[in-house]
Amino acid sequence: MAAAKKESGSVTAELVLTLPAVVLVFGLALSAMSIQVQRMQLVSAASEIARAIARDEPIAVVDALVDELGDQVGFEFQEEAGLVCVVLKSGVALVGLDFAGLDLIETQCAKAQGQ
Repeated sequence: MAAAKKESGSVTAELVLTLPAVVLVFGLALSAMSIQVQRMQLVSAASEIARAIARDEPIAVVDALVDELGDQVGFEFQEEAGLVCVVLKSGVALVGLDFAGLDLIETQCAKAQGQ
């Protein structure tokens, strides 16, 4: 009976030691998924804006699409060789922490109308 008490204490100690590592790995996995979701949103928005500019949509339509992104996303576009390219840039946030040095940058292009 005394041996069983010693073993139950060691199981508790092992749990206390491994639980923070498991929580850390779980948090990093969720953060990686969050970054991928954010990236896919940028891909979708950049391609939609590039197509709108390439189709010569009214500036109000393009402005509305850009405004949907919010203030955290930088926007620029370039026209070159019959293509309209939109570049969106957004900061990366992991588990509520903002990393100033990490940015997601997405570029999407569309063929300009009449080209």
